[in-house]
Amino acid sequence: MEEINYHNNYNKVNSPIFNYYSDIVNSPNLSQNTENIINSQIIFPQNFESMTLQQKLENEKSKKGTEPIKEDKNYTPKNNYFKYNEGNNILNENNIINTNNINNKSNEKEKDKEKKNIKSIQPEDLIPTSINGRVILRINPLIYRNESYEFLSSNIYLLLKDQLGCKYLQEKLETDTLNAFQYFYPAILPHLSILIKDAFANYFIQKLYCYLNEEQIEYILNTLKPEFLDICSDSHGTRAIQAIMNFLLTAKLRILFFDIIKPIFISLINELNGTHIINKFIDYFPEFLNNINNIIIDNCINLATHKRGCFFLQNYLTMLLNTKSDLKINIINKLLDKCLILIIDNIGNYIIQYLLSLRDQNIISNIINQILNNISFYSKHKYSNYVIEKLFLFSDDENRNKIIEKISKPEIMSDLVIDQQGNYIVLKALMFSDEEKRNIMLNIIKNLEPKIKKFSHGKNFLNKIYNIRPVINDNNYKTINNKNNKNNK
Repeated sequence: MEEINYHNNYNKVNSPIFNYYSDIVNSPNLSQNTENIINSQIIFPQNFESMTLQQKLENEKSKKGTEPIKEDKNYTPKNNYFKYNEGNNILNENNIINTNNINNKSNEKEKDKEKKNIKSIQPEDLIPTSINGRVILRINPLIYRNESYEFLSSNIYLLLKDQLGCKYLQEKLETDTLNAFQYFYPAILPHLSILIKDAFANYFIQKLYCYLNEEQIEYILNTLKPEFLDICSDSHGTRAIQAIMNFLLTAKLRILFFDIIKPIFISLINELNGTHIINKFIDYFPEFLNNINNIIIDNCINLATHKRGCFFLQNYLTMLLNTKSDLKINIINKLLDKCLILIIDNIGNYIIQYLLSLRDQNIISNIINQILNNISFYSKHKYSNYVIEKLFLFSDDENRNKIIEKISKPEIMSDLVIDQQGNYIVLKALMFSDEEKRNIMLNIIKNLEPKIKKFSHGKNFLNKIYNIRPVINDNNYKTINNKNNKNNK
């Protein structure tokens, strides 16, 4: 059997760090003279050794675009950096070469050499690992075990994207906190917005929060601000953002966090993962409730007609009811003002049903008064039909009778009994009406029976009427007997 060379074919294997390596190896920006650039050296003329000192100086000056240095009789070869004036015994400042610049350049070269000496993780350092039948590439632990902090910090991006490498860095952070933090914190900042959304690296970042001071947390929040919505919408990023909320210990940090989420507040609510950020912020920092309430009121319809926004709105109102806060009144009034829009919306009708479940008869009366004049349309509508059914359940006798009286009119009854949605409302009205109204409605249905039988849903409706009638009679019989027994007592 032929041996498979994983290292030569590493780009064909799935890996969390595959894209990083492929960008390096296959980058179109790499020039053909890369090696010459990396190992750059000064190229001297062929006759450089045979040139006089004056010619060498002129050659260097011509490279810089300046005039060649003229021959000076006062030049003292004892010191190559100064020209000495014998007449005044004073150094000519115009001819002094800055020795500090030379020293700085030499220091920079030494630092560059040190950086070049630090090893970096290469594609050949990866080893194939089979997980659940899928082969992925991972960094060989022998590459980074017992390595210096310089090596770890310079390769921190790749190590944090590797599961075992991320765990190793967390161990270093716990066991040798001072040294590890000193190297890891500055190294992670350039890649923070990417690593915070990584499946492994986000755990390291959460652990790093424990060692940050107020200024460092503020810097991280400002760094993440441009991509905050994208991070909070990510399943891993939202956990890291929720973790940092535990360390907003000062008013300054809390205000900064609120200023960041304020422009994207509604977008976060409507996101599957982002809504967890808002819920935790409300629970942890109730001092911002007034500001949050104003945002919700301004975007009430947007939330009520969105699936997650509607669910959030119900939980938020429930929270306000439990805290006995008056903030709920403004939101409820806003929803009631837009009741006719929400009641026919596929999502918005649920928030109206929620308001009915509060069993506040003032709210119920407000809704009934808005739909009563057009009860036939809303009874036949696919979504508002459910709201009217709930009105029968949660209304008191006075409000319920308003609906029954309107529905029992012949022109409305004849319209509803032949409609597939409207006949459900007629059945509810029969169940909750008194005997007089019920008989009126049953007579109307009996006169319309030939017309109702023409529709398939009409036949089902009549069968339900026949099944309901004995139940209604039994209920009436029980109520009459109960009254008689009370009178006898």
